[in-house]
Amino acid sequence: MFKKYNDTPAAIAMGLVTIFYIIQVILTASTGETWLEDAGIDPAALPLLYWLCFIFATFAIGLILTFVKGPDGQSIFFNVMLIGQIGFVIGNLIEIACDATTADPFFLVLTIIFAALYVFGYFRIRSRL
Repeated sequence: MFKKYNDTPAAIAMGLVTIFYIIQVILTASTGETWLEDAGIDPAALPLLYWLCFIFATFAIGLILTFVKGPDGQSIFFNVMLIGQIGFVIGNLIEIACDATTADPFFLVLTIIFAALYVFGYFRIRSRL
């Protein structure tokens, strides 16, 4: 992805984030109904879950296109991704603070790790966007 810029660490970090989003799309699309049922959430929330899956898919496609075409000219996409990553972490913190039944500290840690990887890659390529 960033071979022409000679920036392998940013490519590795962004690659891990891309894999994370692809896995999230697969899990959300295939086990969404079961997850809602296990969490005791009304199936009426299924469209929201599919919307979340669409957002994950959009991020994954954007990152894959960045790998193919390079980061040039994609500053809006990367800025939206940065806001999304920070929003995921804040949302998980709020969920755990509210002692929600679906709160999972493991997911919070996982989200923080991938947000940190994304922020690392973002700041490595920010000057080229």
